[in-house]
Amino acid sequence: MDLRGSTTFDYTGVVPYHGVGGHLHYVPRCYVRSNVFAAGGYYWCAWVYPTDTITTRTAKKSTRTTNSDFFVSVQLMSSGVRAVTAAHELSVLDPWAILPPMILSTLSPASFASNDSNDDHGDHHSLGGLDLDDFVGYVRNGCILFQSTVTVFPEDPAKIDLPPSDMLGQLGKVLGTTEGADVTFSVDDKLFPAHKIILAARSPVFKAELYGGMKENGAAQAIVVDDVRADTFRALLRYIYTDDAPPAIIGGRRDQGGENEDENKVWELLVAADRYGMERLKLICERVLCKRLDVDKVAETLALADRHHCDTLKMPASSS
Repeated sequence: MDLRGSTTFDYTGVVPYHGVGGHLHYVPRCYVRSNVFAAGGYYWCAWVYPTDTITTRTAKKSTRTTNSDFFVSVQLMSSGVRAVTAAHELSVLDPWAILPPMILSTLSPASFASNDSNDDHGDHHSLGGLDLDDFVGYVRNGCILFQSTVTVFPEDPAKIDLPPSDMLGQLGKVLGTTEGADVTFSVDDKLFPAHKIILAARSPVFKAELYGGMKENGAAQAIVVDDVRADTFRALLRYIYTDDAPPAIIGGRRDQGGENEDENKVWELLVAADRYGMERLKLICERVLCKRLDVDKVAETLALADRHHCDTLKMPASSS
């Protein structure tokens, strides 16, 4: 859809003032409407109509009460339009192609509307008056060739309800597959295929190990990870790929004896997060542990918090 449209139309019967013998401008008492044309998916037309039958301007004096020979307006011709914003420009052309096109009048962006009846067209907007003296050189054989141009400014597109992003879900499906995997970790004799670029983007430690000075030798061999259980490493990878910690760890469960059976898992995940520089995951684990503080384990908790620089966990543990 073209947001800009134009048409040309003639105003005939004009006799311009020539300056010899005090001849007058003569403008016929008739209005001219352009052809209907399209712009921005709507239909438009321009109107040009005279202010006087004969302008009383001579070589010596002017007795007119107006400085305009014509008035110009633009009209929305489409029906049932609630609101549309458009600008209008009226130019005069030289049919002999001697003079360049000349802009006579412009309408800044304005709102147009129309009702549902085809018999009653839409809004008019005036572009003001035109003085024939300003473009008398364009009169050829008593004819003025006008060009009307409308530019439609579309409203902001309607808000569309977008589905939630599924990027993390798609990355979660990639986790654990060998497709595209270019590194393998061996943890507790279990193999975990992974993708270097994802690990490096999420963890500065993995980035150093896989691409930097700490890069492991023998890329074809599995990288052995010590001091981490397989379930903990799997949870770490899950977070790296999906930005989501395992629900069982975050939710937590308590057995009948009141012991939190997942507390050790949370600590193990916190230690792994600290080891690989996963600060957000580390804070998530700290928040979970803060909610599960046991007065009988305050000293142990403080020692672990100090060892792994868990400032968030130290404060509630110290006050317990």
